Amino acid sequence: MTLRAIPAAAVLALFSMANAAADPANEISQRLGAGEIVLVDAGSDLSGGSARVQALVRASAESVWEVVTSCEQSMIFVDGLKQCRVIQDESNRALVHQVVKKGWLSPKQDFIFESLREPYSSIQFRLVEGTLKDMEGQWLFSETPEGLLIDYSIRIRPGLPVPAFVVSWVMRRGMPDLIACIRGLAGGSGSPDRQNEDLERCRGEEKAAK
Repeated sequence: MTLRAIPAAAVLALFSMANAAADPANEISQRLGAGEIVLVDAGSDLSGGSARVQALVRASAESVWEVVTSCEQSMIFVDGLKQCRVIQDESNRALVHQVVKKGWLSPKQDFIFESLREPYSSIQFRLVEGTLKDMEGQWLFSETPEGLLIDYSIRIRPGLPVPAFVVSWVMRRGMPDLIACIRGLAGGSGSPDRQNEDLERCRGEEKAAK
């Protein structure tokens, strides 16, 4: 059958399918719907690295919020976190002290960050002081028909000289695991098998209960 013999409606449908397949947003949506943790973007420059990750969670925003803002849970989902202490906690603002040491090749990072919160929709955070040169990012939580969409982005500038590509590599490797672990801890994986897979990706000092 030649293209001329195909009815106009079918031609339009074929073009629509081709455009949808080529649409990055549509591809990301399909991957999210399949349960994948999607690394939307990651990059590096002369001073550090950045990453943005998205995931769908079959749990309430409140459940995810409780995990993300908990020092106790952070010890499970943050790779190399040695200490976490809430210095100040108000309704919409918190100061948190953390110490991170991922291995003997990685320098210790000791810092305090401020988070500005809009329960249960967003958290903006930034470095206040410490061994990092800079750190900033945000958490966005959006209800969709398919579940709660988590959109997490972060940019870091290490305090000590570290090749930017190393920072980028660590973020590319670690950020999806961090989000998967949070999804598992919040009970939002969608199935027992995926729950176990998500919790297996926890990289913190403490172990997640399964």
